[in-house]
Amino acid sequence: MKLSLPLQGYFDLLKHSPGEKKFVCINCGRPVSGLYRQISSTVLKIIDCDKCKKPADKYIEFEVLIILIDLILLSKPAYRHILYNSDCKNLWKIGCILILLEAYCFWTDAFRGITSITYRSHLTDPFLSEKGFYLSTVHFVAGFLLLYGFIYLFTRVLHRSVPKLTGNGKTYPYMLLHGVILASIGKFLFIPIIIWRENSTETGMAIHIVLVLMYFVISLVQIHSVVSDCTRSRSGVIVILAFIVKAYFLTRVSGLLQQFV
Repeated sequence: MKLSLPLQGYFDLLKHSPGEKKFVCINCGRPVSGLYRQISSTVLKIIDCDKCKKPADKYIEFEVLIILIDLILLSKPAYRHILYNSDCKNLWKIGCILILLEAYCFWTDAFRGITSITYRSHLTDPFLSEKGFYLSTVHFVAGFLLLYGFIYLFTRVLHRSVPKLTGNGKTYPYMLLHGVILASIGKFLFIPIIIWRENSTETGMAIHIVLVLMYFVISLVQIHSVVSDCTRSRSGVIVILAFIVKAYFLTRVSGLLQQFV
């Protein structure tokens, strides 16, 4: 099979020494020693997994667009490919962009249909108005950290078999952090709210926001199931509990931040 490795420059394959089981089969999640074998300078053969007997990672011959489509469709193999077999160095940048996006929506009252919290000052001073954006950013950074922390805590309590190291040799907290960021990519769907906010009703925007948040929760459940190697039902319980407790503590944080408006 002739492969051109089209992911080069997007999600580069991780580099490991020969014989190390630092890759993961995208089908069953078990460690594998490699993803392909080089037949010649231009021909590569995908290695089959010893456990499930399927190609260890079919995505190494797929275009990026196909991988992104599978990510949107919440495909577990696609999640495993990105998290375990790819070197996505810019994932943390995506997380920062998403936090700024949510903070901007919050600051411009785009979320007013589902929450009464606001950091927008009624004064006309542009510096005070800008301060509200920074407070909104702190709000969502705190929310992200609380969500990640409670998911990790509830996973340790309700799913005690979580390994210290994942299939590719990285620590579980590190992979869970990447998983939460990857699940947040669906929040890019908040962009239409910014574009068409003036031509939408509050009810329509509220429905849009709720649908995006539901997609985010489903994505997070799917990714948690992949990273923690547990059933979707248990992942659903852990994620929903984390969201409930996070909302409670974030309300307290918001009350403190509103004192600075």
